Amino acid sequence: MKILLRILFLLAPAIVWGQNQDLQNKSILASQYYQNKEFGKAAELYEQLYASTKSEGYFNIYLDCLMGIPDYEKAEKEIKKGLRGSSADSYWYVQWGFVKKAEGQDKESVKMYEKAIASLSGNPAEYPNLANQFINRREFEFAEKVYLKGRSAQNPGLYNYELARVYYYMRNYDQMLKEYLDWVKQKESNLEIVKSNLQSVLAMDNDQEISKQMKNYTLKRIQEEPGQIIYTRLLIWLFIQDKNFVAAIRQAIALDKRTGEEESNVYSLANVAASNKNYDEALKAYDYLIDKGKKAEYYNIASQQRMQMHYDRFVDEDNQDMVKENELKEQFKQTFNILGLSPGTSELLVEYAHLLAFYMNQPTEAIQVLTDGLKMAGINLLQVSAMKAELSDVYVYSGELWDAVISYSQVIESNKANALGDDVKLKKAKLGYYMGNFKWAKAQLDALRASTSKLIANDAMDLALFISENLESDSTATPLKIFARADLQLFRNDFPAAMATLDSIVQLYPDNSLIDDVDFRKAGIFQKQGKYAEASVLLESIVKDHSWEMLADNALFQLAGIYQNKLNKKDEAMKLYKKMLTDYPGSVYVVDSRNEYRKLEDAENKTEQPVPLDKK
Repeated sequence: MKILLRILFLLAPAIVWGQNQDLQNKSILASQYYQNKEFGKAAELYEQLYASTKSEGYFNIYLDCLMGIPDYEKAEKEIKKGLRGSSADSYWYVQWGFVKKAEGQDKESVKMYEKAIASLSGNPAEYPNLANQFINRREFEFAEKVYLKGRSAQNPGLYNYELARVYYYMRNYDQMLKEYLDWVKQKESNLEIVKSNLQSVLAMDNDQEISKQMKNYTLKRIQEEPGQIIYTRLLIWLFIQDKNFVAAIRQAIALDKRTGEEESNVYSLANVAASNKNYDEALKAYDYLIDKGKKAEYYNIASQQRMQMHYDRFVDEDNQDMVKENELKEQFKQTFNILGLSPGTSELLVEYAHLLAFYMNQPTEAIQVLTDGLKMAGINLLQVSAMKAELSDVYVYSGELWDAVISYSQVIESNKANALGDDVKLKKAKLGYYMGNFKWAKAQLDALRASTSKLIANDAMDLALFISENLESDSTATPLKIFARADLQLFRNDFPAAMATLDSIVQLYPDNSLIDDVDFRKAGIFQKQGKYAEASVLLESIVKDHSWEMLADNALFQLAGIYQNKLNKKDEAMKLYKKMLTDYPGSVYVVDSRNEYRKLEDAENKTEQPVPLDKK
């Protein structure tokens, strides 16, 4: 007997492993049958799996298989058997109600569901378990009843989050938000979870009705409970989702005036508005923080970001003229007078140097600014590298190309494992292209395809393909060299020279493969000069006459944008966005085209925002 027991003890793990393996194999095979809708075969296996494990999960699928056959008689028989052998009556009544509903016996189904709810004891854990059973069977109204019963039996403050999720499934957004608002005031950290959940709701809100509903309800709560600041924070977030920065910033500033504790949120909101090119609203937020005085926590950083915003706005504008350039230069000087020249302002120093060289044609002054910046005490390696990279760009602008090659190489050597290093590698490869060293440039660009930055990798790939395509079509590469010279002039923002160089290609080589590229570059120049009608003519030519070329989808997307935003041809823009979806389904512009198409489609039906509460 001792020997036998010892043998059984030694064999037990192998037996258990064998049993587990058998269950796993059956489960895989049963799942395959179920997916293929072979419900009879799947039911046999799931019946065996449930008999071996007593798992509710297996029984649920087993029941689904019996419904798929259908075999209602056996399904009810199995449920009755479960009722006799289990104390968890509520589970079995839910399944029985599910079967009755499948049979078309709705009244009997409701009776079973009500029995399930009536069978609940005083154990708090039973309520979410039963509610989940109803949710699994998509009986959301009964899940609601379970939670409401639990709330009345235990605590009125229970199940806010759970009920909110049930109301989400029911598309009852007012009730959903009511529960979420009750939940967030219990603990402020709940707000981030609520925002995340509401994001999925707003993603389906094509006509802005849900968004309007949520804002109106939140405004109502603010009026009813003005002491709950968390509600105002949620309202601000809802305005941001609509990109209504006017209302969002107004609310954030009003809240800070009331509490004195919202500076970080006002600052973050200013940055979001600036990144979305809502510059006027961002300026209001930055100015509000700066007006608090030099001792205020966000004075310096707001002053710095405000200057950065002014620069970004200038770059985004069409037709930068001397007046705008001089205004921006003075703003830089004022900012440096306030903040001083320090490692903290080194990024602004780089932008200032770029303005001087590339927009105001003052490369000597730009070089001096950067040279002085490199002498500042306390700057780190990355800050040094950023200034050296800009210095290299200025060398390119000035025509000191070999000095630029050396300077770029120094930056690359110091930044082998970061994004700046890859960015400068791309600039150096482009410089080789400008100089006509096409094979060398292409080799560098091919290596950059593995860059961790998707933008750098894509730019490198595009230029490498462009070089390769045009070198193959013309062994002398003369037109490509002229085109590269035009690109260098564009890099220098010398639009008249670039335009003349591009025109020379058309005159000297009218049948060259670069003709569509010439039109595309000229269209880009016209857009920077604010000549949108002229740009649209060239882009239309590419879309019509070069629809098979690599630039076709890019030209189509730009043309649609010009129609939509500059020439007020909304209908034509919609047609072009639709053309992108049908003619270029693999384009990188498909997602943006679909979004813009929907935006135009919904524009006429767009509802007005509720009036924000400035003072509470």
